[in-house]
Amino acid sequence: MNLHLLLPPVAGAIIGWFTNYVTIKLLFRPHIPVDLFGYSLQGIIPKRRKDIAHSIAHTIENELLSSEEIATSLNGLDWTGEVEKTVEEVVEHRFSSKLSGLPVIGLVADNIKYHVKYLVTKEILTQIDKKKDLLASKLKEKVDIKKHVVAKIDNLDLERFEGLLTAFISNELRHLAWLGAAIGFAIGVGQSFLQYYYWR
Repeated sequence: MNLHLLLPPVAGAIIGWFTNYVTIKLLFRPHIPVDLFGYSLQGIIPKRRKDIAHSIAHTIENELLSSEEIATSLNGLDWTGEVEKTVEEVVEHRFSSKLSGLPVIGLVADNIKYHVKYLVTKEILTQIDKKKDLLASKLKEKVDIKKHVVAKIDNLDLERFEGLLTAFISNELRHLAWLGAAIGFAIGVGQSFLQYYYWR
């Protein structure tokens, strides 16, 4: 095959890959606005960082996790096992140390501990059950998922922000660059075909 027929596909692939690669980079770079011939040049994502942060937060709150859902989960938790375990640990620790130097031993001490654990557990669970709705309501009022997400994103430096975004779509971005190469190659093949059959 003549070199002049091979050149368009190769050049097209290189140009296609390079232009897509540069375009992807320009989504993020430069981080800080650069004055170029009187025009301020900055990456689209750094420039619209606040809008993107609000959009991400809005999506998370409405589609993935809201304060209402957290409150509902809290309201539906079964506290019995955790409360019993905690009371068991506290009572065993406190009573074992307090009663170790007393003559009250054996069945009497075990009986006291059993009743203390039962009464304390019952009282705690009763109070939790009474106040679960209030706790859920307070959580909905006080916890603003959107506000927290926006604040977290705002506190990230631009390189870290870029890293988080590209971590999710790194493979897709690479595929876009190679897709540009494939399209450029196909266009080059078309040029070579026309040149060989029609333009010679």
